[in-house]
Amino acid sequence: MLNEEQPTIDVASLLFNIAHSRCKQSYEKLFVLLAPKLLNFSRKQLRDDAMAMEVVQETMLKIWLKAHLYDASKGAALTWIYSVARNVKFDLLRKSKHQNDWVQGDDLWPTLSEDVDPERLPKEFHAIVHRELKELVDTLPPAQAEVVRLICLQGASHQDVADALGVPLGTVKSRLRLALQKMKEALDE
Repeated sequence: MLNEEQPTIDVASLLFNIAHSRCKQSYEKLFVLLAPKLLNFSRKQLRDDAMAMEVVQETMLKIWLKAHLYDASKGAALTWIYSVARNVKFDLLRKSKHQNDWVQGDDLWPTLSEDVDPERLPKEFHAIVHRELKELVDTLPPAQAEVVRLICLQGASHQDVADALGVPLGTVKSRLRLALQKMKEALDE
């Protein structure tokens, strides 16, 4: 899998350094070495660039968090990493299939997505909703709150927010998903 022109890099040693000393330099080397390979691997299987990039991001995050689970006696480090990527891919596919079955709010209440007649809803209603929404967003972690404000309240696209914040698109989507989940849980209470 490694290109013969590149110097040989001991992936197992990099995983060991990440697991035992949280070595950011080892993680960076591993990321530079593997992210392009994982992206190609994912693109071939998924034929969806956005999902392939999300697989790479989630895989590299899991490697950072779970490097201590790698056991050299059970197989090669690259085999373990590609197994992590495969499992991430299956998780994302399952999640996306499940999310496609969700009923969207616009399906239930289409009048909210249309132009609202200001005469139909009292002004107090708008003020109450605006205040409660602001309070709810303010309870979120700052990075998640910022994404919610930009996307949900200001109408920016996911890609515009990613560019503005200088973070990967998958990070923006993850922050938004987590924030909306926290907001939903707070509303359910």
